[in-house]
Amino acid sequence: MEFYRILQDIMLEKNMGIPDIARACGLSDSTVRSIVDRKAKNVSLEVAFKLQRGLNVSLERLNGEENRPTSVIEDKSVNKLDIQLIDSVSKLTDDQKRLLLAQIKILKEQQ
Repeated sequence: MEFYRILQDIMLEKNMGIPDIARACGLSDSTVRSIVDRKAKNVSLEVAFKLQRGLNVSLERLNGEENRPTSVIEDKSVNKLDIQLIDSVSKLTDDQKRLLLAQIKILKEQQ
């Protein structure tokens, strides 16, 4: 998989935009934007190391070598809002998740 696609996948998973990635990794916005906009197939080792450290992902993941399940981006039935919801829910405590499930049940009953 091309590098820019891997980076886009990570951006969606972490709910981060180009400025967020640039700040977290110590890169300029233009560097990150260039990777995405120009559909870069690869990047320099220096940039890869900065992205790896700043995003807390493995170099194998950035290189497309890490074995992992199909990404939510590749699943066409999952939209950006779904990804944001999954990310938000994953940060809740178990008690908060139980409350959220109760609220969802109420919303579904109101349909």
